[in-house]
Amino acid sequence: MVSLTWVATAGFAILAILCVSVFLGMRRMPSLAWLAATSVMATLETFFLADAQFVTTSGLGVAIVTPVAYVFFGQALRTVLGQRYQNWALYGAIFILTAIVVVTKFTDMPFVYRTVFFQLACFLALFDCVHRIFKHSQRGLIDYGLMATVSGLMAIFAFRMVAYPTMFDLSTSYAEIIETGIEPLTMVFSAILSVVAVFLMLARIINGVIVAYRRRSELDSLTGLLNHQAFHQLASVADKTGGSVIFCDIDHFKSINDRFGHSAGDKALCAFAELLRLSGYSTGRLGGEEFAVLLPGVSTSVAMIEADRLRKKFSDLRHANMPADLRITASFGVAGYEAGEEPRARFSSADASLYAAKSSGRNRVTLHEDEDAARSAAA
Repeated sequence: MVSLTWVATAGFAILAILCVSVFLGMRRMPSLAWLAATSVMATLETFFLADAQFVTTSGLGVAIVTPVAYVFFGQALRTVLGQRYQNWALYGAIFILTAIVVVTKFTDMPFVYRTVFFQLACFLALFDCVHRIFKHSQRGLIDYGLMATVSGLMAIFAFRMVAYPTMFDLSTSYAEIIETGIEPLTMVFSAILSVVAVFLMLARIINGVIVAYRRRSELDSLTGLLNHQAFHQLASVADKTGGSVIFCDIDHFKSINDRFGHSAGDKALCAFAELLRLSGYSTGRLGGEEFAVLLPGVSTSVAMIEADRLRKKFSDLRHANMPADLRITASFGVAGYEAGEEPRARFSSADASLYAAKSSGRNRVTLHEDEDAARSAAA
């Protein structure tokens, strides 16, 4: 039993070192700091367990660091899931239960009763973890794995909490419970599930970092819209229904920068980008003051209405650090694409339509027409 405990201690120590190393190498993320703290607490727990049945201080160490480790794990979950709320009432209950265990360690209370407070404290700390995953709206495969693993740990503590007072009489000591084999078996399962939980959490953190970097590489740093490459990639997939493409840019943008400075120009770009984003369609910044909107399943007539709505809303905006009566406008070009066609194939048509809108006076919406359609209309 002791040798197995020391193996677990070494394992958690290695996990703690791994978490600290990753923490130092990944911009010192708070979630990794909490996970490293969890691993340190787990290392101390298994260290104390090695002689908890013989030394009073070791038993107290286990009683204190075990629920603390699970609370720290819950904090790691909180940060990685982007949750702000804290379950202070729950943490208060865990603290009170742990204090009861410590105090009763020096009384005549039978172990089978005293351990109920310890098991309940750990159960509540784990419940906080499961509750946080359950409340997260966008759960992935790793999240479900974490939920299952932590739920397994909860089941072990629930079993101990109910089984020990009913299976053993009041005079049974911890050493005698160990000899029955029940405690070592549950400890083995608990250690395995704890290690799995730490690895899953580490995978969840690293996966989140990878996704964040990927998203960041696809977004324009100023406006938060899709960048040129990401938008072109999105538009390179053939659409089964057909749709429309809108190209647009801000009129006389260079003069805005020259008159009011680049900071004012950036704010105008961001305001225009926010209007496009609120349209609900996929939007990208192609470069400079030029943007594009992808409208799958939308006819050119409806796209014209949408473009004109955006044009009017932008013209009505007031901009900081600019005269109140100044109106900044934008021009729009619309082109349609057929079912089974890549939207990107009509980018040149939308660009030509935008050029026509700017050439004919700006602050307007122009529809691109195929040459064949235009000749038929003229005839």
